[in-house]
Amino acid sequence: MFQRLLCSLSVLSLSIAAANAAESIALDTPRLKGMDNFRDIAGTTTAYSTANDGTMRAGVFYRSNAVTPTAADLAILNGLGIKAVYDLRTPSEIAATPDTPLTGATYSNIDIIGATTSGSNITSISFTSAAQAFAMMQETNRAFVKDAGMRSQFNKLFNELAGVDGAALFHCTAGKDRTGWTAAVLLSIAGVDSATIMSNYLATNDYTAARMAATLAALPPSMAAIYAPLLGVDASYLQAGLDQVTAQYGSMDNYLKQGLGLSQETIYVLRGKMVEYNSLPGQAGLVGNAAAGAQLLQQLQNSSLSGTYSDYNYYLQSAIDAGTLGGVESTVGGQVHADAASYLLRQGALIDQAAAPFSSGTDLKVGQYRLWSTALAGYLGTDGSSHAQSSNEHSQGLMVGLTQRFSEQLSAYGGFGYSKGSVGGAGGEADTDLTFFTAGARFAPDGLEHGVFVDADASAGWLDYDSKRDLGGGLGTAKGDTHGNLTGLTVALGYRVPVSGVTLEPSLGVRVSHLDLSGFQEKGSELALDVEGIQETRRSAVANLNASFASINMGAWQLVPGVQVGYEHVLGDHEVDSQGHLLGLDIEQRAAFDNRDQFTGGVNLMANLGALSVGAEVGASGGGDSHGSYGSLKASYLF
Repeated sequence: MFQRLLCSLSVLSLSIAAANAAESIALDTPRLKGMDNFRDIAGTTTAYSTANDGTMRAGVFYRSNAVTPTAADLAILNGLGIKAVYDLRTPSEIAATPDTPLTGATYSNIDIIGATTSGSNITSISFTSAAQAFAMMQETNRAFVKDAGMRSQFNKLFNELAGVDGAALFHCTAGKDRTGWTAAVLLSIAGVDSATIMSNYLATNDYTAARMAATLAALPPSMAAIYAPLLGVDASYLQAGLDQVTAQYGSMDNYLKQGLGLSQETIYVLRGKMVEYNSLPGQAGLVGNAAAGAQLLQQLQNSSLSGTYSDYNYYLQSAIDAGTLGGVESTVGGQVHADAASYLLRQGALIDQAAAPFSSGTDLKVGQYRLWSTALAGYLGTDGSSHAQSSNEHSQGLMVGLTQRFSEQLSAYGGFGYSKGSVGGAGGEADTDLTFFTAGARFAPDGLEHGVFVDADASAGWLDYDSKRDLGGGLGTAKGDTHGNLTGLTVALGYRVPVSGVTLEPSLGVRVSHLDLSGFQEKGSELALDVEGIQETRRSAVANLNASFASINMGAWQLVPGVQVGYEHVLGDHEVDSQGHLLGLDIEQRAAFDNRDQFTGGVNLMANLGALSVGAEVGASGGGDSHGSYGSLKASYLF
């Protein structure tokens, strides 16, 4: 009946597979000569396993009979780091046997039973049969559930235990009834199975066997037979209280919340103090960034956020109950910072592309120059993969420049611009404002109109970086800001050749981009990260083919269509990551964009009216799991 009853209580449900998977941890709780029922509620010889692959933590809550240690015992107790002692006895019991103070521990008396008769002192009660003694002990445990005064005192006790910053000791006179019920409730909250809870309760008979035998030996045999049930414990005692829980409240959870008035937060704090979960829901099947995030969430169980009234503790315990991490495993690590770094390292290609129609100077005569501007916009999305959540990148900006042809063989340009980027991924968003300068030159030994040429383009910019991450799970939003620098250089060798009304410009080259983003500390959430600075260099081989067609006359206007095709192959390590720290724990996240190869293709149309030119370009890009589009509007004036 006991097993059937307790299995119906949600707080005592146990997964056999999880219990088998839990690590067995040996306990070395000292046995005390002057306090024979002193023990750790985590277990007797090994730490108990709990539901959902948990293991009881040692050194959190100790249970005991009255604190009457020997000198040697006291030295041991003072070394356990106990910060609070809760004496559950009546004033008369305390007066008869006062506690010995422990160094560094506060003392509180929470009188559980008040004037109610109990078996704490066999000299104060009278029975004529052992059956009466059994009945009284069973009724005492029922009273823990039925009696409003006792429930009020238990409410105070459990709230106090939840608030202790360190180990706590609770005790009564013999450490078996009030203490036994307290321990059973705590183990229920922890998720220990019903059989183990009963075993822990009955262990009193083993711990105090010598004392019980000595007490009974001092009594007349007839009295010893009657009063023996008061000295130890019996399964029927605890069972009576548990049966009353079911009869009166339906479940232990209802008893805790409705009967004792404990909040869900307090229940979760107590469980967080007592239990460490060896794995979190779904953790075993995770890889990549999600696996790193889940590991961080698991490691935080041993931080100052666990077992306290923190957002993290409430989230984690809720996730345990729900059987899912709710996506927080993907947001907690700050993937968006890696995504933003990856995006910025590809800005050099966008700057070169935006300046390309005007940078060569092939349409200029020696001594002429062209003032030009380009408004650009782009989008790139990367589908989610096993290692990262999906990401998206939006950019828009404006660039103004001047190109001049110095000789038949040489032209050069310079310009400045502004690009506003928005990167989203894994619950986060980063805004990157880039103010940059760019310059370049083309040299062609046989003249700019045809033959071999060399292009060199350089850019340098200042970054303003702002980010926010919605962590989910009630964990708030983490915000951060920093600054940095972005530089780039592209060198290419090409050949310009007119062929049947089409001018082709194939080229091969190398592009190098370097990002130096300062580290920063996020704010706004308990799980806000200290983000390391990001110093990354990206080296790529690039190939481009530009084709411009013969002009088409439309009245006073001349239309010049063109096509551009590009390919970029990253040399060396093509993955970008970010590093973060939280309460001494490290986490690394990879960017969603991890393509080594990227293709672009677009069409453009320029309309010329004398010295004035206007035009537009649209195109698409892709590679691996990434796909996007870009476009620009262009205008220039020839001087």
